[in-house]
Amino acid sequence: MKKYNRVMLGRGSKYAKTCRENGYIGANFDINIDLSDYLYENWRDFNSKFIPIWMENVPGKSKTSAGLACGFLWTIVKGLQIGDIILSPSGEGYYYIGTITSDYYYVPNSELPHRRKVNWFDKTILRKEMSKGLQNSSGSIGTCCDISKYASEIEELISGGTASPSSITKSAAAVNPQCFDERALHKLFCSALRTRNIFAKTIFHEKSSTKVDNAQKWAHPDIVGVQFEEFKNEATLALLKATEPKATIHIYSYELKKQIVSDYQLKQCYFQALSNSSWANFGYLVAFEINEDLREEIERLNNAFGIGVILMEATGYTILCPAKEKELDYTTIEKLNNLNPDFCKFITKLSKVMNASKDYTEDAKQSFIKICDKIFDSDEDLENYCKEHNIPF
Repeated sequence: MKKYNRVMLGRGSKYAKTCRENGYIGANFDINIDLSDYLYENWRDFNSKFIPIWMENVPGKSKTSAGLACGFLWTIVKGLQIGDIILSPSGEGYYYIGTITSDYYYVPNSELPHRRKVNWFDKTILRKEMSKGLQNSSGSIGTCCDISKYASEIEELISGGTASPSSITKSAAAVNPQCFDERALHKLFCSALRTRNIFAKTIFHEKSSTKVDNAQKWAHPDIVGVQFEEFKNEATLALLKATEPKATIHIYSYELKKQIVSDYQLKQCYFQALSNSSWANFGYLVAFEINEDLREEIERLNNAFGIGVILMEATGYTILCPAKEKELDYTTIEKLNNLNPDFCKFITKLSKVMNASKDYTEDAKQSFIKICDKIFDSDEDLENYCKEHNIPF
């Protein structure tokens, strides 16, 4: 079955024109070896092989970033099939369109060594000709983005017509990634956080006391998390706990959204995150889909207010802008403790870990972990969960 994919050819579409003129798409991702013998059918096998290589070549990056990079590379070299349609942004407000015509080949000592031949069409598509849904999906951050749900619209745009509203709606509704519940993302995100040693808990807004706060919908974080500073030497940890107890943990607050597609929506979501996350050491706005055109405004807001921004996927997340570290705001913590029992339980259990004597710290920590959100036991469980909840995987 023919698929449709948006492929970025370099940051800011730097190589788009060269690729079109020479009939190919390509990628680099700092893996400079011929991949012909490693075109595994399953992206997980590819990632297992190349994540360690990528991390060695790009020191200082997280395993999650490595997984995303290797996943995008696998899509280019193996995931895309001959006959699939490619849309590549030109960087000037329109898209080049082409068809994959070859299997993978390697061109050493080039900017984009990992390549597939493409038959580029003479026609291009103006971004303003697209429906709002296709604009948002084709503008998502990341090298590759499956836009097959807009197949009917894309075909009509290629043929020179204008997609009718009915065909756009039907195409998008068939596998619309927005047909899942926002809270279904929580288990995915909390599982991804655990890979970075952050233990997280969902704060159920509906449990909050209406007697205390009847109207402040921006008072509650969606998810709270904590990262313990792990020192192997017990004497070091004991000294730190005695002299700088706050330095043994970092507390995080997250506002989670399905998508952010417009400047107005970005500001609304960002200031909601600022309102309900500024009490923590680190506050983040998290979204499953973010319009690429918003990157500059995201960076401006981050520089001005310090709330970080995360782009999540089913299998992990990327920090687009890191949050600025702050001191804990105990006045707001007190308010949230009185307002919501989930938040209060999280803080209570965490405090017991912090105050436990050496012999009981591990027991207190295990008790704390039990009240955190459950995470996936395996990749297979994660994949089945995504299928069950209609989340793009």
